[in-house]
Amino acid sequence: MTTLAPDDMALTAHVHGTARHEGLAPALAALGSAVLPGLLPCGPAGHAVVDARTHAEAEESWLDGLRHPRERLRETAPDETVLPGGSVVTTRVARPRRADGSRPDATGRARSDAYALGLVWLRLGLSEGLRSACVAHLAHRRTGDSTLLQQQLVKGTIADVLVEHLEVRAVLTGAAPGDLDAGMLHHLHGRITAADREQVRLLGASGYLRDSPGMTAYASEVLAEAHTGTEADPVAEAHAGTDAPTGAEAGPGTDARTGASAHTDREGTS
Repeated sequence: MTTLAPDDMALTAHVHGTARHEGLAPALAALGSAVLPGLLPCGPAGHAVVDARTHAEAEESWLDGLRHPRERLRETAPDETVLPGGSVVTTRVARPRRADGSRPDATGRARSDAYALGLVWLRLGLSEGLRSACVAHLAHRRTGDSTLLQQQLVKGTIADVLVEHLEVRAVLTGAAPGDLDAGMLHHLHGRITAADREQVRLLGASGYLRDSPGMTAYASEVLAEAHTGTEADPVAEAHAGTDAPTGAEAGPGTDARTGASAHTDREGTS
């Protein structure tokens, strides 16, 4: 295992705390400015979910551990979502043709690894913040002579979510950038998403309102999809006769891997 540098520990702790207490946009800004300053971080298929300032000011995009000139005319129209703490913008960039032999160097790989690890810590912070919001909400909703929080099934769900959070944290604690492979990071994202969906259900119909904590959970899920998706094929895109990406659209709720709507899936499981 790689030795975890103090700077790495400070960054993940800061990103996690910012996400939990301030929201998604401030946490994305904190992670991006520390690891990929001035860059638009994109997932393997070119999707980007960033705070509004990063989207407006980034001059280059970051794909596959490499910097690329930003071509705004080849990006999908930005979709802005207003959340507590600030707006989050979702878009997709057309993947540039990779020059023969072009591969990220050690620095590029290290920055990509740090960003990938930071994203899981960020989403864990958001999910833990959602847990606190759920407990506060349920503690003030009454049914008969008790609150919803005292209902056995509700308490069981909260306990299950807490266990998920503790287990994800146990895997992350002490892990340096690059220690956890893509498969493990994908697994941790999946566990956080599952916990978030359970928590949103506890909020009832209010959990699906645009100004509810559930909206942040929804955006968090889209963020994970953007960075765990499948790499697009720029040659296939060129043969399709368009400069725009031909896979999943980048708006919130689109699965970066399949093009399916995460929102539809969420509704179908509620």
